[in-house]
Amino acid sequence: MQLAQQTIVVVMMVVFSSTLLMSAGLVVALRASEAGRQWALGHVVASAAGLLVVACTAGYDLLHPGYPQHGIPPPGALQLSALGAGCYILGRLTIYRGVRTFYGLPPHTVPLRLFGLVVVTLLVIATGLSDARLLVHALAYGVLAMVSFSTIVIMLRSDRGRTGIGGPVVMVSHLVLLAGQVVALTSFASPISGGGAAVTPFFMQPSGMAWPLLSMIAAMMAVLLGLFGFCMMATEQIIALNENGARVDALTGLLNRGALDQSAASLIARWQRDGEALSCLVIDVDHFKQVNDTFGHDAGDGILREIAAALDHSRRASDIAARYGGEEFCILCPHTDELQATALANRILRKVRAIPLPGRERYASVSIGVAQLRAATGARDVIWRGLFAEADRALYSAKERGRDQFVIASRVMDEVPVTSSDTDTMLPLREPDPLPISV
Repeated sequence: MQLAQQTIVVVMMVVFSSTLLMSAGLVVALRASEAGRQWALGHVVASAAGLLVVACTAGYDLLHPGYPQHGIPPPGALQLSALGAGCYILGRLTIYRGVRTFYGLPPHTVPLRLFGLVVVTLLVIATGLSDARLLVHALAYGVLAMVSFSTIVIMLRSDRGRTGIGGPVVMVSHLVLLAGQVVALTSFASPISGGGAAVTPFFMQPSGMAWPLLSMIAAMMAVLLGLFGFCMMATEQIIALNENGARVDALTGLLNRGALDQSAASLIARWQRDGEALSCLVIDVDHFKQVNDTFGHDAGDGILREIAAALDHSRRASDIAARYGGEEFCILCPHTDELQATALANRILRKVRAIPLPGRERYASVSIGVAQLRAATGARDVIWRGLFAEADRALYSAKERGRDQFVIASRVMDEVPVTSSDTDTMLPLREPDPLPISV
């Protein structure tokens, strides 16, 4: 075995052994991230395949001292090379599936598995054809280049992960991998067309070629860099999920009250700085106590989840929706005055009216108070409490007027606040016929 090839084998054995051990541990460590598990599992498969072929390549040199200088691989070497290449590609496809999962794209699990099986089959078939060694390596590098390119395209099209450390690291690693794979394909083009130097079973050419050592070392460093980057991306995702869990209401999936207060403080600061319109909707489920008492808390929780989904589907992307507490919700609408906010209130009323209640044919309803932040001074939390109180008074006015409607705070003159005990009075549940909306 030549010195350059010996160096490559040693480097690859160290790299693949390291990535195999690290990725095996990461399968467990990143179990909280679906994408992280797929990345770790893909590296396990790819590292095991690479390590197997490297070990066998080193063994060939001991059994066949003239190999690979004479250009003819020993029996079974090409078949093992094809098998190793196929397993390595399956590992890279698993990593690619994790990338799609991370960026919220369909994982295409079945198509990718079928594609992997087709590639492995083609590699096996290629071992029995003329120029088998060249075909095996060209097919392997071609597929790997396609996977690397697809990964880069997905990452470039998404804004997610750009603010973290892992995303840019993975991008750099795949650019290096793609460059090495393209160089490899270019190098193989000459032997395929003109019968140049032979290719060994482990993606290496014999003497006369200067590219293998630097190219393969760069590729191995890119693999290590990619594993580190994927680990960072998964860790950042887990941290974000944990932070998000502290901000999200477990029952409805909307923001909780603490997160709402933080968002309100930010929006009020923007209002103080730029004077942008800011409106608040306070929403309360009508006769919710009766639903709980009659059908049980599980049924009540189901109604709250459906109403929360209706709110989430009604709001704009810039609106902040939260569960304030109990059966009360709140939506903050930046860049929106109270008249514009009534369009959102109407959408919510229509969607909630389509939610069936348990028992005979009955439907849910909500009452909504709408208020706009106007001239106000003081601390942000004081301003926020004042805005919420205005919308809350309008909400209770809507309940006094018959429920299942919205009321604008600026049109409520000398309203007497309604106590919570008044709103919990047992009244008939609303029938499916829509009620008029008063403003």
